[in-house]
Amino acid sequence: MDENKKVKRKKVENKRSTKRYSQINKDAKRNKRKNSKKKYRFHKKNPISQSFILYRILGNDLFPRHKTGQTLQNLKFILENEPKLVNCEKKWVVNRIFQSEIQVSIIELLEKHKQKYIIIPFNKDEYMEIENDDEIFSDQKNLSQTQEKRMLTAKYRHKINYVMNVNGARNVALRDGKKKAQWILPWDGNCFIALSAWKNIYKSVKNSLHKKYFVVPMARVPSNKELFKNIKPKAVDEPQIIFRKDSNEEFNEEFYYGRRDKVELLWRLGVPGKWNKWKDDPWDRNRLPLSKESRQFDKAGWVARLSSGRSGLEKDSKKREVVRLDAVINTIEYLDNIVKKK
Repeated sequence: MDENKKVKRKKVENKRSTKRYSQINKDAKRNKRKNSKKKYRFHKKNPISQSFILYRILGNDLFPRHKTGQTLQNLKFILENEPKLVNCEKKWVVNRIFQSEIQVSIIELLEKHKQKYIIIPFNKDEYMEIENDDEIFSDQKNLSQTQEKRMLTAKYRHKINYVMNVNGARNVALRDGKKKAQWILPWDGNCFIALSAWKNIYKSVKNSLHKKYFVVPMARVPSNKELFKNIKPKAVDEPQIIFRKDSNEEFNEEFYYGRRDKVELLWRLGVPGKWNKWKDDPWDRNRLPLSKESRQFDKAGWVARLSSGRSGLEKDSKKREVVRLDAVINTIEYLDNIVKKK
């Protein structure tokens, strides 16, 4: 056999080999996906595979963003009106309430309704040790009034992270939940789940058990009474997140309340939304790269966000941001004065 025929035959054999191994790889990937989905099917004999635990974080009322007493009022509404959710345990996180009488009232209400809860205490001595971040004030000129307020909250970020502790509390709930259930919902305290909404969430999770995360779009309601009308509100706001027990990501505690605290994780998971167009201020925390678990999410149902007591703010995001900034600044400056006096 001459050399040309040998080369030609070798090329044909290589091509067949490549095609064969390509098909083997495709079959392997297909089987891996099937096995992954099979692994996470709901099993009647294995209740843990279909177990959920819902945490809600109860924090301080931040006036003027919230009406005074709104946390207690919404908690009462949930406990009296939210239905039992199939295969879902409910638990609460009482998060750094600095007014002792408010914390006592919250705990009394939870115990009256036989609810489980975790307390993250506010400690004045710990707060006194926290310093402002003054480094971000260098060379910042020609700022709008809103940017000036955002810059001031950046200065207070360590104190905000302690008092509001939004991502810290979410992570406390997430870690606790992974010991108890397959699916963990570390959600905001004003989230209300209607029966129809839970059926949609439950069905979506059941149909995509191989996913590690689910995003649940949120609908703002101007009045809690709207939920009695049995009409599904328009759920277009920043979603809540469901975590599978073996998921690896957590909330980034460098990102403080009021400045993309939950969005930072949505970015890392690759969840599309209006937040992908948001621009950073020069003093904002650095964004982390995409997670290794990015795109491993699906969408599930919807959840209602109860009234803040300030219905005029619910449809105006820009006005809501300014009022939220004012509320955060007022709270930190109020605490600074109180702590100094004592």
